[in-house]
Amino acid sequence: MKSLAVFTIMILSLLNIPAGRGSEEPADSGQNQKPVFSFGIIADVQYADADPAGTRYYRSSITKLREALSSFRKDSVDFVITLGDLIDRDIKSYDPLLKIMDSSGLKFYNVPGNHDYSADMGHKRRLPAEYIKKPGYYSFSYNSFRFIFLNGNEISVYSTNNKAKISDAEALLDTMKKKKELNAVEWNGGLSMKQLAWLDGQLKNAALKKEKAFIICHFPVFPENVHNLLNYKEVLQILEKYHNTVAWLNGHNHAGNYGNTNSTHFVTFRGMVETEKQNSFARVDVYRNKIWITGSGREKSQILAH
Repeated sequence: MKSLAVFTIMILSLLNIPAGRGSEEPADSGQNQKPVFSFGIIADVQYADADPAGTRYYRSSITKLREALSSFRKDSVDFVITLGDLIDRDIKSYDPLLKIMDSSGLKFYNVPGNHDYSADMGHKRRLPAEYIKKPGYYSFSYNSFRFIFLNGNEISVYSTNNKAKISDAEALLDTMKKKKELNAVEWNGGLSMKQLAWLDGQLKNAALKKEKAFIICHFPVFPENVHNLLNYKEVLQILEKYHNTVAWLNGHNHAGNYGNTNSTHFVTFRGMVETEKQNSFARVDVYRNKIWITGSGREKSQILAH
């Protein structure tokens, strides 16, 4: 039995195929090892003091957020990553959420989502400084891993009041629609040329320092999907130049998703706002040769070799 379990993990590692973690997982598959570090993941809280719409239960997100943070404290995660769309609308929606986060005693790293720019009457306002760093993209190194956080809203029709920038985004969307691009929708955004160059530099620098990289963004870039970044193809071209990216982690698509290309895992986490009572969040344990995602509620558990 032991040799079979070891053989299974070797095959998964070679093929970079995710394996779900559950009661059927072999006892010797590695869970007795200690992770190098752990972090929590939350996607699309989308809180609002509003009645439910379809499958989205906006008020329930308060209780779900408290539950997720309580679980992360119990697990003693090193930090928590939020994948954008903390609110659904109304700038005042941030107040109760930030109070819960601030009082949790946990360290947070955040990226902005498209709904984070929402406000009453459609006015564009700045995101709270305590929620997101300006200009929305940044990085840090942790235990030989580089965490790269991207702002996928730079090129968009919703993130600014600047008429010239809105006009440029509208022109891009118009061109994409003429080409029948699947992701040519107004609630998607893209990276500026400056940020693309910064991403390239970050991956190059990480490779020189022999650091493996996690890339964090609200929007997915793979597989092809209606929710993808507007200029996801340019992003993938950059990623293909390097071989040190472990995973791209994102939200935005509330149904969740997974893909693998160029030996990189692309994981879309399910939205917390969906369903009235069932939660959705995850703990990510980073090992020397794998990532162990333990999902809660709707979120899927899986093992990703690296």
